[in-house]
Amino acid sequence: MTKVSHMEHLNTEKGAKALYIQIKDIYRHKILNGDLKLGDRIESELEIQQKYNVSRITARQAILDLEKEGMVKRGRGKGTFVIWRPGIEEDLMHVSSFTQEMEAAGRVPGTSSVSITKEYLDKDTAQEFNASTDELMYCVRRVRTADDIKIVYMVSYYPLETHLPMDPERIRNSIYEILDYTGSGVPTHIVEKIRAELPNEETVEALNISKTQPILYRSRIGYSEDHKLVELSKCYFRGDLYSYCITTSNEE
Repeated sequence: MTKVSHMEHLNTEKGAKALYIQIKDIYRHKILNGDLKLGDRIESELEIQQKYNVSRITARQAILDLEKEGMVKRGRGKGTFVIWRPGIEEDLMHVSSFTQEMEAAGRVPGTSSVSITKEYLDKDTAQEFNASTDELMYCVRRVRTADDIKIVYMVSYYPLETHLPMDPERIRNSIYEILDYTGSGVPTHIVEKIRAELPNEETVEALNISKTQPILYRSRIGYSEDHKLVELSKCYFRGDLYSYCITTSNEE
């Protein structure tokens, strides 16, 4: 039987975390600190069961949670392998779409779910963007992925003048490309605010993450070259997979 190091002993005292969470955290730590690298195989359910002296159900739940967090990928008959890669860094000095950001980072962008409706801004959203609740707008909700890992939940509003198609499949990927194609104008000037917070229920469900996993919340107001409002966007990024880079200079 595989030996367990002192750092990997499970806490079975009353009030301790559930055993499957402790096991998940052990593997998560190994992946984040580089002990387990991209493509490495992790132990099977049976091996984890024997290694930590837990039930098969506990071992399976630990692996399922690792997969839910985008750390590993299970393959029937092939084993479970690490798919996590270090976080994605966005340069805030340029206006770009999520698709462009992912492609620049060498990741494959995707969309796991998408919907489009026509809605009025709710009171909180209107207050945040200093906008009116009287204007009917397109509301697009999407879960965007990088290398098939859910990374951001986006709730974006667009004026009806942008003439977005109401077919969800047509807005599955880059909406900026649609705006550019239709001549509505893509954002050339943006105002963004970023803060760290815990996810709300909607974000927990969309990204399939824990209620205690921090996220980066980014609000964006985008204007076209002729200063017309193009986009109001609320984005909820996984804090462990996303970071921002700001480059400044005091050169004249």
